[in-house]
Amino acid sequence: MSNLKILIPAAFAMVLAANAPAKAFCLINCEPGPDQAKQVFDNLVKTKFDPDAKLVEFKVDRFWRLDVEGSGHAGVEFYFTAKVEFPKGAHLECKPTEAADGAKTVAAGCSASTYYSTTIQNQMIKEKQYIEPGKVVDFKDETRFDQSSGGWKGQDGKLY
Repeated sequence: MSNLKILIPAAFAMVLAANAPAKAFCLINCEPGPDQAKQVFDNLVKTKFDPDAKLVEFKVDRFWRLDVEGSGHAGVEFYFTAKVEFPKGAHLECKPTEAADGAKTVAAGCSASTYYSTTIQNQMIKEKQYIEPGKVVDFKDETRFDQSSGGWKGQDGKLY
């Protein structure tokens, strides 16, 4: 009978564990990692540039934990390099035009900058940026997660 008292709760726990998401059982080291940083970056690239963009390479160079003073929550910041292929290009309507004197201009709402970033900050390029079809763009970027009551919020607005 004593074996049965141990076996039944153990079997019940195994059934619960098999049917619950991994996040539900996170007890230690529940911070986001490189896989979550990669997902946030991929989401931002597809939102900011083109939904058909293909993440070719992603490597976290460094990360650190943040104690966000005054806000009462923790954060984790990742710095990474990535390569993204744009089979269809991005924002083709923003392709620069060249005047007879060689000066290049872009349409209203577009940026002539060829610095591509998904980093959310005050100086981020907010206008649309042209990327020619088939181009592979190198990113040297960063992303951050802020701890909240529901999990870790990425800069794509999703909880991880």
